Amino acid sequence: MKTPINSRTLRQHFTYNWWKYLVAVIAAFFVVDLYYTVTTYRAPENKKIELYISGVVDDSFEDYLESVRAESLPDMEEITYITLTLDDTYGPMQLSTYIAAGEGDIYILPRDNFVSLASQTAWVPLEDETELMNLFETLGTSLQSGWRRDTDSGETHLYGIPLSVLPGASKYMTTDSAYLCVLVTNGNTENVLKFLRIFCEDMIE
Repeated sequence: MKTPINSRTLRQHFTYNWWKYLVAVIAAFFVVDLYYTVTTYRAPENKKIELYISGVVDDSFEDYLESVRAESLPDMEEITYITLTLDDTYGPMQLSTYIAAGEGDIYILPRDNFVSLASQTAWVPLEDETELMNLFETLGTSLQSGWRRDTDSGETHLYGIPLSVLPGASKYMTTDSAYLCVLVTNGNTENVLKFLRIFCEDMIE
């Protein structure tokens, strides 16, 4: 005998089966979210530049990055930044994970983090970037603190630009004892270094 559908049987049904509907809704949400996550367009490595910055970053920095992209690097689809919170407990682990995974292109880090990773050959040597070096030589600016020794090869290279020589950067971010460096596994070296030079020019002015 077929059970009649009325308010009493519906109430009884939902009393014992409400959780099935809840599970179905949650499952549907995750399926839709996964679909959009998987199918969302992502710019290829050679069309984007990512900055990983430790400390406080002003919202206006996003506008600056977009102006650089539009005016000087129109071939890039994205120039974005991510802020890092490098606390004493999880900070080193988080940073090491990002570096090992090859995430990010340019890092702006406190001195201790910069020095530690420089000794592990994590950064691109900058001393052979002629235009960048000429920029600082013309001003008579010393980059001595950015030179570090690679413990593996024993060689010394310019692995970072101290933000102390880029006064304009303080408008956008925390600059105390910070260093600007390029990840050696960035995957877009030509454009990343071009952006680095533009950034340094702008922040000197």
